[in-house]
Amino acid sequence: MQRILPQSFTKVRATSALSTQASWQKRHLAWLTAAVFLPLSLMVTAYGVVEYGPSEPVNVRQVTQQLITPNIISVQSDTPFWREEIIQTGDGLGKLFNKLSISDSQAWDFIRTDPAARVLYELSAGRLIRAQTTPDGRLVQMSYLNKAGELIQVIRDGEQLRTQIAPAVAEKYTQQKSGTISSSFYGATDAIGLPDEIAQQLIEAFDQKVDFHNNLKAGDHFSVIYEVEKSGGEDLRTGRILAAQFTNNGQTHEVFWFAGAGIEGAYFDQNGETSGQSFLANPVKFSRISSGFSRRFHPVLFKWKSHKGVDYAAPTGTPVYSAADGVVSRVTQDGGYGKFIEIKHGDQYSTLYAHLSAFAKGLKAGQSIKKGDVIGAVGRTGRVTGPHLHYEFKVKGTQVNPLTLKLPNSKPLNATQLAQFKPHVLRTKQQLALLSKVELAKLD
Repeated sequence: MQRILPQSFTKVRATSALSTQASWQKRHLAWLTAAVFLPLSLMVTAYGVVEYGPSEPVNVRQVTQQLITPNIISVQSDTPFWREEIIQTGDGLGKLFNKLSISDSQAWDFIRTDPAARVLYELSAGRLIRAQTTPDGRLVQMSYLNKAGELIQVIRDGEQLRTQIAPAVAEKYTQQKSGTISSSFYGATDAIGLPDEIAQQLIEAFDQKVDFHNNLKAGDHFSVIYEVEKSGGEDLRTGRILAAQFTNNGQTHEVFWFAGAGIEGAYFDQNGETSGQSFLANPVKFSRISSGFSRRFHPVLFKWKSHKGVDYAAPTGTPVYSAADGVVSRVTQDGGYGKFIEIKHGDQYSTLYAHLSAFAKGLKAGQSIKKGDVIGAVGRTGRVTGPHLHYEFKVKGTQVNPLTLKLPNSKPLNATQLAQFKPHVLRTKQQLALLSKVELAKLD
């Protein structure tokens, strides 16, 4: 049965519910107001304490005290110190004494009169000379590293001076350079300071890939990694090329030096194939061919005569290299060839180098020689009109044209050697790629 509530009761319940809701809303607003204003009131109270709180007076008293000035005693140190100078063109020993602040008549007289010390008069521009002196200019020690790799020292022992000459202690370093051809190959190598010996090796390494006589183009570029020996921060001598890259007419060639099990060392491409022949294409620094293998009118004898060799025009003193590994058979002189050397390369081949100005020191018949070793120097001895190298190539004793002869190649690497070679090539190729990018970035 449905209960019916009185209308008045219903209104009371509704009013009561609204009243309760309103009461809750008031309490909620009060708490919210407290939550907002309580932190603010604390902040204001704290600020009031700091700003308006009590403070104590600070008494400041000035104190004046006289300080005693210390006595400064001048003491001159007698500790020796080093000076060094780069020798300039025209610098004599007297001028270098002034530059090095040497004021020592005893040292000057000693160097002038001591036979061993007199080599200090033969100074080369661009090299370093060092001196240790006392503050008043008295020489304690002088040192100079000459181009031959000898360290020349003048050393004071008490009141006496002595000269000491000994081979410099050398350390091997790796040098990296890149260049771009604009006019000539040697112009490009000179521009980057590449040693002539390395430039010659570069030609030999790519002589089967690049025609250095007729086919170089402006924009061709190269990168090379090579050894150099240093002592005291100065270059003593260059070693061999370790890797090189040459881009000619848009085609890039690479060579890598490798010595492994069963192989003394040679240049190979990235696949382990031999990169060149067992004989040098040119036994003298890249130069002009003044006379080829043919009949010619002899400039001294004034008659037609067979010329059974190739003449390379070059200045007197230009190094001459052994074309391949072999054994020296003759080191002698006659009226026609002048000073000449002959080298046997196995049973079939031999080479002859004539009109030399000098032989390599100590070179003699029976001596073993390596490909690229310096054996002498270009000259004009014998029947000649000017300095050049006369080069002959013989097969079983008969002269042949070395410019057209297909020379034997070096052996490729076997499987065992390739296993060692591949990781080496991968590392070196990354270096060459970086060098090439740097060079191309310069051009851009």
